Amino acid sequence: MTAPRLSAEWQELVTKRLDIAKVPSSVEEYKKLKHQRGLDGQAFLSHPDFALLKSSIHVENTIISLPDVPDHQFPIRVYRPTRTGNRNLPVMIYFHGGFWVAGDANTEDLGCRAIIAHGNDIVIVSFEYRLVGDVDWQSTFSDAERAVVWLASNASQFGGDVYKGYLVSGAEGGCHLAAISAIRVRDRHPEVKITGQCLIVPTTIAWPDAKIPEDWRRRLESHEEHVDAPVMNERLYEELVGALKMSDEEKRKGENFPCLADLKGLPPAYLPMDECDPTRDQGFLYAELLREAGVMIRTDYYRGLPNMFVNFPELPTTLKAGGHLAAGIAWLLESRNFRSLG
Repeated sequence: MTAPRLSAEWQELVTKRLDIAKVPSSVEEYKKLKHQRGLDGQAFLSHPDFALLKSSIHVENTIISLPDVPDHQFPIRVYRPTRTGNRNLPVMIYFHGGFWVAGDANTEDLGCRAIIAHGNDIVIVSFEYRLVGDVDWQSTFSDAERAVVWLASNASQFGGDVYKGYLVSGAEGGCHLAAISAIRVRDRHPEVKITGQCLIVPTTIAWPDAKIPEDWRRRLESHEEHVDAPVMNERLYEELVGALKMSDEEKRKGENFPCLADLKGLPPAYLPMDECDPTRDQGFLYAELLREAGVMIRTDYYRGLPNMFVNFPELPTTLKAGGHLAAGIAWLLESRNFRSLG
Protein backbone atom coordinates (compact mmCIF):
# COMPACT_ATOMS: atom_id res chain seq x y z
CA MET A 1 0.00 0.00 0.00
CA THR A 2 1.41 3.39 -1.02
CA ALA A 3 1.57 6.12 1.63
CA PRO A 4 -0.19 9.41 0.83
CA ARG A 5 2.14 11.75 -1.02
CA LEU A 6 1.28 14.94 0.84
CA SER A 7 2.61 18.18 -0.57
CA ALA A 8 5.15 20.37 1.18
CA GLU A 9 2.64 23.21 1.41
CA TRP A 10 0.18 20.95 3.24
CA GLN A 11 2.89 19.80 5.64
CA GLU A 12 3.82 23.42 6.31
CA LEU A 13 0.21 24.31 7.10
CA VAL A 14 -0.12 21.35 9.47
CA THR A 15 2.99 22.55 11.29
CA LYS A 16 1.33 25.93 11.79
CA ARG A 17 -2.13 24.55 12.61
CA LEU A 18 -1.99 21.16 14.27
CA ASP A 19 -5.77 21.25 14.72
CA ILE A 20 -6.35 20.42 11.05
CA ALA A 21 -4.32 17.21 11.11
CA LYS A 22 -6.78 15.17 13.19
CA VAL A 23 -9.43 13.14 11.38
CA PRO A 24 -12.81 13.20 13.20
CA SER A 25 -13.38 10.03 15.20
CA SER A 26 -17.14 9.88 14.64
CA VAL A 27 -19.94 11.25 12.49
CA GLU A 28 -20.98 13.58 15.32
CA GLU A 29 -17.45 14.97 15.60
CA TYR A 30 -17.36 15.40 11.82
CA LYS A 31 -20.56 17.48 11.95
CA LYS A 32 -19.08 19.83 14.53
CA LEU A 33 -15.80 20.12 12.65
CA LYS A 34 -17.50 20.83 9.34
CA HIS A 35 -19.55 23.58 10.98
CA GLN A 36 -16.46 25.14 12.53
CA ARG A 37 -14.54 25.08 9.24
CA GLY A 38 -17.40 26.98 7.66
CA LEU A 39 -17.13 29.63 10.36
CA ASP A 40 -13.35 29.73 9.94
CA GLY A 41 -13.81 30.37 6.24
CA GLN A 42 -16.16 33.27 6.96
CA ALA A 43 -13.53 34.83 9.21
CA PHE A 44 -11.15 35.06 6.25
CA LEU A 45 -13.47 37.55 4.56
CA SER A 46 -12.15 40.23 6.91
CA HIS A 47 -8.59 39.73 5.62
CA PRO A 48 -7.39 42.25 2.99
CA ASP A 49 -6.38 39.44 0.62
CA PHE A 50 -10.02 38.39 0.38
CA ALA A 51 -11.50 41.89 0.00
CA LEU A 52 -12.59 41.25 -3.60
CA LEU A 53 -14.72 38.33 -2.43
CA LYS A 54 -16.82 40.84 -0.48
CA SER A 55 -16.75 44.02 -2.53
CA SER A 56 -17.57 42.54 -5.94
CA ILE A 57 -20.48 40.35 -4.88
CA HIS A 58 -23.95 41.02 -3.53
CA VAL A 59 -25.03 38.31 -1.10
CA GLU A 60 -28.54 37.74 0.19
CA ASN A 61 -29.71 35.17 2.74
CA THR A 62 -33.35 34.19 2.55
CA ILE A 63 -35.67 31.19 2.85
CA ILE A 64 -37.87 29.36 0.37
CA SER A 65 -40.58 26.72 0.52
CA LEU A 66 -40.83 23.75 -1.81
CA PRO A 67 -44.33 22.61 -2.82
CA ASP A 68 -43.75 18.97 -1.86
CA VAL A 69 -42.27 19.87 1.55
CA PRO A 70 -44.90 22.17 3.10
CA ASP A 71 -43.65 21.76 6.68
CA HIS A 72 -40.10 23.03 6.14
CA GLN A 73 -38.47 26.28 5.05
CA PHE A 74 -35.14 25.96 3.28
CA PRO A 75 -32.38 28.56 3.77
CA ILE A 76 -30.68 29.73 0.60
CA ARG A 77 -27.79 32.11 0.01
CA VAL A 78 -27.86 34.00 -3.27
CA TYR A 79 -24.68 35.41 -4.83
CA ARG A 80 -24.71 37.95 -7.64
CA PRO A 81 -21.95 40.13 -9.15
CA THR A 82 -22.36 43.81 -8.36
CA ARG A 83 -20.88 44.75 -11.75
CA THR A 84 -23.87 43.52 -13.77
CA GLY A 85 -26.58 45.81 -12.41
CA ASN A 86 -30.06 44.44 -13.01
CA ARG A 87 -29.16 42.35 -16.06
CA ASN A 88 -30.53 38.79 -15.97
CA LEU A 89 -27.76 36.20 -15.73
CA PRO A 90 -27.23 32.44 -16.05
CA VAL A 91 -28.00 30.46 -12.91
CA MET A 92 -26.22 27.83 -10.83
CA ILE A 93 -27.66 25.91 -7.89
CA TYR A 94 -25.05 24.81 -5.37
CA PHE A 95 -25.21 21.96 -2.81
CA HIS A 96 -22.72 22.24 0.03
CA GLY A 97 -20.39 19.46 1.13
CA GLY A 98 -20.65 17.49 4.34
CA PHE A 99 -21.40 13.98 3.09
CA TRP A 100 -25.17 14.42 3.54
CA VAL A 101 -24.95 14.72 7.35
CA ALA A 102 -23.19 18.07 7.87
CA GLY A 103 -22.47 21.50 6.44
CA ASP A 104 -24.39 24.62 5.52
CA ALA A 105 -24.08 27.64 3.26
CA ASN A 106 -20.84 28.65 4.98
CA THR A 107 -19.15 25.39 4.04
CA GLU A 108 -18.04 26.54 0.57
CA ASP A 109 -19.02 30.18 0.74
CA LEU A 110 -15.57 31.33 -0.37
CA GLY A 111 -15.72 29.06 -3.42
CA CYS A 112 -19.08 30.46 -4.52
CA ARG A 113 -17.71 33.96 -4.14
CA ALA A 114 -14.54 33.06 -6.07
CA ILE A 115 -16.55 31.86 -9.06
CA ILE A 116 -17.99 35.35 -9.45
CA ALA A 117 -14.95 37.35 -8.31
CA HIS A 118 -12.86 35.66 -11.02
CA GLY A 119 -15.13 37.05 -13.72
CA ASN A 120 -18.21 34.84 -14.16
CA ASP A 121 -21.44 36.79 -14.54
CA ILE A 122 -23.76 34.27 -12.93
CA VAL A 123 -26.31 34.03 -10.12
CA ILE A 124 -25.45 31.29 -7.61
CA VAL A 125 -28.13 29.91 -5.31
CA SER A 126 -26.61 27.90 -2.45
CA PHE A 127 -29.33 25.59 -1.14
CA GLU A 128 -29.35 24.10 2.37
CA TYR A 129 -30.96 20.68 2.04
CA ARG A 130 -32.19 18.77 5.09
CA LEU A 131 -29.43 16.66 6.59
CA VAL A 132 -29.48 12.91 7.05
CA GLY A 133 -30.07 12.30 10.72
CA ASP A 134 -32.74 14.97 10.83
CA VAL A 135 -34.52 13.21 7.94
CA ASP A 136 -33.99 9.97 6.03
CA TRP A 137 -31.75 9.71 2.97
CA GLN A 138 -34.73 9.69 0.60
CA SER A 139 -35.74 13.14 1.83
CA THR A 140 -32.22 14.55 1.52
CA PHE A 141 -31.79 13.23 -2.02
CA SER A 142 -35.26 14.41 -3.04
CA ASP A 143 -34.71 17.87 -1.56
CA ALA A 144 -31.94 18.43 -4.10
CA GLU A 145 -34.06 17.23 -7.01
CA ARG A 146 -37.02 19.37 -5.91
CA ALA A 147 -34.81 22.43 -5.49
CA VAL A 148 -33.42 22.10 -9.03
CA VAL A 149 -36.95 21.90 -10.43
CA TRP A 150 -38.18 24.78 -8.26
CA LEU A 151 -35.34 27.10 -9.22
CA ALA A 152 -35.90 26.45 -12.92
CA SER A 153 -39.28 28.19 -12.55
CA ASN A 154 -38.28 30.79 -9.97
CA ALA A 155 -34.80 31.97 -10.94
CA SER A 156 -36.12 35.28 -12.25
CA GLN A 157 -36.88 36.51 -8.73
CA PHE A 158 -33.14 36.43 -8.07
CA GLY A 159 -32.14 38.01 -11.38
CA GLY A 160 -31.50 34.68 -13.06
CA ASP A 161 -32.41 33.40 -16.51
CA VAL A 162 -32.09 29.63 -16.92
CA TYR A 163 -32.31 30.00 -20.70
CA LYS A 164 -28.90 31.68 -20.57
CA GLY A 165 -27.52 28.67 -18.70
CA TYR A 166 -28.56 26.45 -15.80
CA LEU A 167 -25.81 24.65 -13.89
CA VAL A 168 -25.97 22.17 -11.01
CA SER A 169 -23.00 22.08 -8.66
CA GLY A 170 -21.73 20.86 -5.32
CA ALA A 171 -18.81 19.38 -3.41
CA GLU A 172 -18.30 15.79 -2.12
CA GLY A 173 -21.77 14.80 -0.78
CA GLY A 174 -23.20 17.96 -2.36
CA CYS A 175 -21.54 16.99 -5.63
CA HIS A 176 -23.30 13.63 -5.36
CA LEU A 177 -26.63 15.46 -4.92
CA ALA A 178 -25.89 17.62 -7.97
CA ALA A 179 -25.01 14.57 -10.08
CA ILE A 180 -28.10 12.55 -9.16
CA SER A 181 -30.28 15.64 -9.60
CA ALA A 182 -29.02 15.95 -13.18
CA ILE A 183 -29.97 12.30 -13.76
CA ARG A 184 -33.34 12.51 -12.03
CA VAL A 185 -34.29 15.75 -13.76
CA ARG A 186 -33.36 14.30 -17.15
CA ASP A 187 -35.55 11.26 -16.49
CA ARG A 188 -38.47 12.82 -14.57
CA HIS A 189 -38.64 16.51 -15.48
CA PRO A 190 -37.82 16.90 -19.17
CA GLU A 191 -39.15 20.46 -19.12
CA VAL A 192 -36.13 21.48 -17.00
CA LYS A 193 -33.00 21.94 -19.09
CA ILE A 194 -29.75 21.65 -17.12
CA THR A 195 -26.85 22.85 -19.25
CA GLY A 196 -23.83 21.91 -17.12
CA GLN A 197 -22.54 20.14 -14.03
CA CYS A 198 -19.77 21.34 -11.70
CA LEU A 199 -18.85 18.26 -9.66
CA ILE A 200 -16.23 19.06 -7.02
CA VAL A 201 -14.46 16.06 -5.43
CA PRO A 202 -17.06 13.62 -6.77
CA THR A 203 -18.71 10.97 -4.61
CA THR A 204 -20.40 8.74 -7.15
CA ILE A 205 -20.68 5.21 -5.76
CA ALA A 206 -21.48 3.65 -2.37
CA TRP A 207 -18.21 1.98 -1.44
CA PRO A 208 -17.57 -0.72 -0.32
CA ASP A 209 -19.97 -3.01 -2.16
CA ALA A 210 -19.25 -6.66 -2.89
CA LYS A 211 -21.14 -6.41 -6.20
CA ILE A 212 -19.09 -3.58 -7.66
CA PRO A 213 -17.75 -4.81 -11.03
CA GLU A 214 -14.22 -6.15 -10.74
CA ASP A 215 -13.02 -3.73 -13.41
CA TRP A 216 -14.31 -0.82 -11.34
CA ARG A 217 -12.78 -2.23 -8.17
CA ARG A 218 -9.34 -2.07 -9.78
CA ARG A 219 -10.04 1.52 -10.77
CA LEU A 220 -10.98 2.55 -7.21
CA GLU A 221 -7.62 1.84 -5.60
CA SER A 222 -7.60 5.18 -3.78
CA HIS A 223 -9.80 3.58 -1.12
CA GLU A 224 -6.80 1.43 -0.21
CA GLU A 225 -4.00 3.75 -1.23
CA HIS A 226 -5.26 6.58 0.99
CA VAL A 227 -6.92 4.60 3.75
CA ASP A 228 -5.12 6.74 6.35
CA ALA A 229 -5.28 10.09 4.56
CA PRO A 230 -5.68 13.32 6.56
CA VAL A 231 -8.97 15.24 6.77
CA MET A 232 -10.96 12.30 5.34
CA ASN A 233 -9.76 8.72 5.80
CA GLU A 234 -11.41 5.48 4.71
CA ARG A 235 -12.88 4.69 8.12
CA LEU A 236 -14.66 8.04 8.36
CA TYR A 237 -15.83 7.87 4.75
CA GLU A 238 -17.41 4.45 5.31
CA GLU A 239 -19.08 5.68 8.52
CA LEU A 240 -20.59 8.60 6.60
CA VAL A 241 -21.91 6.30 3.88
CA GLY A 242 -23.23 4.00 6.60
CA ALA A 243 -25.08 6.94 8.18
CA LEU A 244 -27.35 6.96 5.13
CA LYS A 245 -28.81 3.63 6.35
CA MET A 246 -29.56 2.60 2.76
CA SER A 247 -30.26 -0.93 1.65
CA ASP A 248 -27.81 -2.52 -0.78
CA GLU A 249 -30.58 -2.54 -3.39
CA GLU A 250 -31.04 1.23 -3.14
CA LYS A 251 -27.28 1.85 -3.25
CA ARG A 252 -27.15 0.11 -6.63
CA LYS A 253 -29.76 2.31 -8.31
CA GLY A 254 -28.46 4.91 -10.72
CA GLU A 255 -30.95 7.46 -9.46
CA ASN A 256 -29.19 7.23 -6.08
CA PHE A 257 -25.52 6.79 -7.06
CA PRO A 258 -24.61 8.11 -10.50
CA CYS A 259 -21.90 5.64 -11.57
CA LEU A 260 -24.69 3.08 -11.93
CA ALA A 261 -26.95 5.24 -14.11
CA ASP A 262 -27.40 5.56 -17.85
CA LEU A 263 -25.30 8.68 -18.44
CA LYS A 264 -26.19 9.36 -22.06
CA GLY A 265 -27.62 12.79 -22.76
CA LEU A 266 -26.33 14.42 -19.59
CA PRO A 267 -24.90 17.96 -19.84
CA PRO A 268 -21.16 18.72 -19.86
CA ALA A 269 -19.35 18.22 -16.56
CA TYR A 270 -16.35 19.84 -14.88
CA LEU A 271 -14.71 17.60 -12.23
CA PRO A 272 -11.87 18.81 -9.97
CA MET A 273 -10.25 16.06 -7.84
CA ASP A 274 -7.65 16.02 -5.07
CA GLU A 275 -5.05 13.28 -4.65
CA CYS A 276 -4.73 12.26 -0.98
CA ASP A 277 -8.36 11.26 -0.58
CA PRO A 278 -9.96 7.80 -0.46
CA THR A 279 -12.75 9.05 -2.78
CA ARG A 280 -10.31 10.34 -5.42
CA ASP A 281 -10.83 7.53 -7.91
CA GLN A 282 -14.60 7.81 -7.73
CA GLY A 283 -14.17 11.10 -9.57
CA PHE A 284 -11.84 9.63 -12.19
CA LEU A 285 -14.16 6.65 -12.70
CA TYR A 286 -17.18 8.90 -13.16
CA ALA A 287 -15.29 11.16 -15.57
CA GLU A 288 -14.41 8.14 -17.70
CA LEU A 289 -17.97 6.78 -17.61
CA LEU A 290 -19.29 10.18 -18.67
CA ARG A 291 -16.78 10.33 -21.52
CA GLU A 292 -17.76 6.84 -22.67
CA ALA A 293 -21.40 8.00 -22.68
CA GLY A 294 -20.53 10.89 -24.99
CA VAL A 295 -20.65 13.62 -22.34
CA MET A 296 -18.16 16.48 -22.63
CA ILE A 297 -15.90 16.64 -19.57
CA ARG A 298 -13.10 18.78 -18.17
CA THR A 299 -11.01 17.91 -15.11
CA ASP A 300 -8.47 19.43 -12.73
CA TYR A 301 -6.29 17.38 -10.39
CA TYR A 302 -4.47 18.60 -7.28
CA ARG A 303 -1.54 16.38 -6.37
CA GLY A 304 -0.37 16.10 -2.80
CA LEU A 305 -3.49 17.67 -1.29
CA PRO A 306 -6.24 16.09 0.84
CA ASN A 307 -10.02 16.00 0.65
CA MET A 308 -11.54 19.48 0.24
CA PHE A 309 -8.24 21.27 0.85
CA VAL A 310 -10.02 24.42 -0.34
CA ASN A 311 -11.58 24.63 3.12
CA PHE A 312 -8.15 25.95 4.18
CA PRO A 313 -7.68 29.35 2.51
CA GLU A 314 -4.15 29.61 3.93
CA LEU A 315 -2.93 27.09 1.37
CA PRO A 316 -1.42 28.74 -1.74
CA THR A 317 -3.14 26.16 -3.94
CA THR A 318 -6.56 27.18 -2.61
CA LEU A 319 -6.31 30.53 -4.36
CA LYS A 320 -5.21 28.81 -7.57
CA ALA A 321 -8.06 26.32 -7.27
CA GLY A 322 -10.52 29.21 -7.03
CA GLY A 323 -9.27 30.46 -10.37
CA HIS A 324 -9.50 26.98 -11.88
CA LEU A 325 -13.04 26.59 -10.54
CA ALA A 326 -14.07 29.87 -12.12
CA ALA A 327 -12.52 28.78 -15.42
CA GLY A 328 -14.41 25.48 -15.19
CA ILE A 329 -17.69 27.36 -14.74
CA ALA A 330 -16.88 29.61 -17.69
CA TRP A 331 -16.20 26.49 -19.78
CA LEU A 332 -19.58 25.03 -18.80
CA LEU A 333 -21.34 28.22 -19.84
CA GLU A 334 -19.45 28.23 -23.15
CA SER A 335 -20.18 24.52 -23.66
CA ARG A 336 -23.88 25.32 -23.55
CA ASN A 337 -23.38 27.51 -26.63
CA PHE A 338 -21.43 24.79 -28.46
CA ARG A 339 -24.18 22.22 -27.74
CA SER A 340 -26.91 24.56 -28.99
CA LEU A 341 -25.03 24.90 -32.29
CA GLY A 342 -24.50 21.15 -32.65
